Parts: sequence; C-alpha cells; structure tokens
Amino acid sequence: MKTFYDIHFHAFNLSHPNILAFISRVNLRLLFMTTPVSAPIMDIFGWDTKIKNLLTMLENDIGNYFLVLEYYLRQSPYVSHNYLFSGDSQYVREDTYHKIVLCPLIMDFGYKNILSNSFYRIPAQKPVAEQTFDLLNGIDFYNRHTLRVVESAGKIPRVSYEPAEKRYKLFEIYPFLGLNPANYTFAGIVKLLDEYFSDYDGQRTTLYENMGGKHGFAGIKLYPPLGFDPWPADREEKQKNDYLYAYCEKKQIPITTHCSDGGFDVCDEAQEFTNPARWRAVLENYPALKINFAHMGKQSKKRFILFSKTAWQEEVLALITQYQNAYADFSCAAFNDKYYRQLARLIADKPALARKILFGSDFMINLLWCDSYNDYLELFLKTKQLARETKQALCSDNPARFLWHFAAP
Repeated sequence: MKTFYDIHFHAFNLSHPNILAFISRVNLRLLFMTTPVSAPIMDIFGWDTKIKNLLTMLENDIGNYFLVLEYYLRQSPYVSHNYLFSGDSQYVREDTYHKIVLCPLIMDFGYKNILSNSFYRIPAQKPVAEQTFDLLNGIDFYNRHTLRVVESAGKIPRVSYEPAEKRYKLFEIYPFLGLNPANYTFAGIVKLLDEYFSDYDGQRTTLYENMGGKHGFAGIKLYPPLGFDPWPADREEKQKNDYLYAYCEKKQIPITTHCSDGGFDVCDEAQEFTNPARWRAVLENYPALKINFAHMGKQSKKRFILFSKTAWQEEVLALITQYQNAYADFSCAAFNDKYYRQLARLIADKPALARKILFGSDFMINLLWCDSYNDYLELFLKTKQLARETKQALCSDNPARFLWHFAAP
C-alpha cells in the first residue's frame, strides 16, 4: 500500500499554546490584532483573511479538526476514491497514494519563566499532558466518524457526523510526543518514556493498531525556542538529555527538532539553543540517533533568498550527509513553484540529499502564508520542477525510512 507522508504537521487548538509567552516576544502580527489601527494594515498585507483562516481551524476541537481537513481534501482534484494521486494521467497508477500519514508534533508549551506586571502574575501552567490527552481523543474520534456537510450559498454549512471504519479513512495519524527534559526531574523523564514508549517496536502495523492510544506515538518532538537545550552544560540537565538520547538511539525512536530562526520563540537563548551546530556533540556521542532537522536550518531573519547559504543550513546539510539516520524537512517553505526549482537544484548539486529530505507542511502554522492544506499539498503534487522519482523519495520513501524499522529504501 503506497503512502504519502506529511512528517511535520500540527494539531492543537487555542487552549494549548502559551499565547502570553508568544506575545511577550513581540510577534508583530499578534500585536497588530490588538491595536485600533490594525484593520487597514492587516488588510493591505492580506493578514486579516489569513489570521481568520488560521483561527477558524484553531477554534475546533481536535477530532473535528481532522475531519474538517479530510472533508476539504476530498474536494481536491488530486483526491479520488480515498486515493491521492499526482494528476498526471499517464502516471496515475504509478503515482497513486492509498493513505496519507500525518505526524502531528506536540509542542511542550509548559514554559513557566514569564514575569508579568499584571494583577494575575502566576503564569499559565499549560501541562503537555492535557494537550496529549486532547490529541489522542481527537485521533480516536476521527477514526470512528465521517463528517457530512450540507453547503448552501450564503448560509453557514450544516454539519453532522456519521459512523466510519478506521480502515476506510484517508489519514493515518501518528503523533510525536512533545518533550522538554528541563520541565521534568530525571525520574519524570524515565517515567514518561516508559509510559509512552515501553512497547515501541517501530512497526507501522503496531502503531496502526494503537492509533489514538498512548502507545500510538511515532516519535518525540523537541523545541529549542521553548527552552530546550540539546547539549546543556549543567550536569543534571545533561544527564536527563543523555538518558533521552540513549533511550531513543537504542529503540530507534525518531526525533524531530525545530531548526529555524522563526517559530514560537519564548526564551532569551532561543537562537543559541536552536543553532544546529549545538547538535554536533549530540550526534558525535549518539551517531545512530534518528533525527529530523525541521525547516532545514532556515534563517529567514538573516536572508530572504531561497536556499541562501546560511550557516545553519550548511550545518544541517553537513550533518545529514555525515550521519546515516539524520534527515531534514522543508516544512513551511514551499509556497510557490520557485521554491521547488531551488530545491531541485540543491539536490542536483548534492545527489546524496535525495535520500535525506522529507516533505512536511507545518500545517496549520503555514496558513499564515497559504490558503489551505489543499493548496500546499497540490503545489507539491503538480510541480514540474521535481522529477517523479524525487517526489516519491521526498514524500514516501524517505519518511518511511525515518519512521519505521526495516522500511523499504
């Protein structure tokens, strides 16, 4: 069964992020929303529509979130009879994907070091357990339902739910557990990994059976801008990280780490912690660690040229070339055909990268730059900039090798 993978995806709602922490880092788009002059400025740049689009998804509970995504994706010309295909008629049989695997990345928003001058000074706790519970319940709800929608021009669509069988669903959903060892004691890390990964065997069939349950996690998500330090100097903190790395290396549990200068930036050391060079010591000590450097080290705050030779990107490319189990995704970047032309040139210059790059959308965050999941997916499927075998590698072969044990090359 041929599968399309979105290795970098998000599924959370407005109850999960620490919004105060985000605004405290002076995110201009969010600040504009709170000012009287925001409307005309946001309208000029199209932010008003994009933010409303994003908030529409964020207002959903997680189960409905997946059903809405599936409903609209089924309207795409690239989806037919539950299959996703390339759209090139001469290649329909070869390019048909029977399932879409989504890997929602849980982010540990439990950042407590926020000093506020407001009356209610105690920071929101935002325990990752609550987000995890909501996500697993949402996946289970999605497995058992189909969304029925009655559209009427000029009227709000009417929605109902019908029973469904998991085997007929378009998505398989395998989340990554959000984790920041700094938020736990050493004993807490041991307990957490045992709770969610004690039975982990890296087999897709096993995770499929557990989809929507606490043993349905495919990997671990680390997020340096929220305070995670990949290689801390403090002995106790390093001990926790070492346990995590050794555990994941032994069981071959995939790790995805945020690796761009953008994102949910809440600590003063965000850029220092996010720098991929900080991972070199980790991989020297744990060379078989399965790791994905999300966003491929993009430094948009430094350069505005696609694939400009920034220090971070060069370091990421060096790491994924040097280490067998190191990969990089290009999530939240491919918003036009020019991007894929640049990506094709990068792979042509360094052919070994064709086996190390992963498709990712960064949905729903990417709604700040595109209109829908349909648009982001369809651009990849229809682009002529990438050869057919390259597309297959980026969206299927490479992610399968990253996620599963003994996956076909």
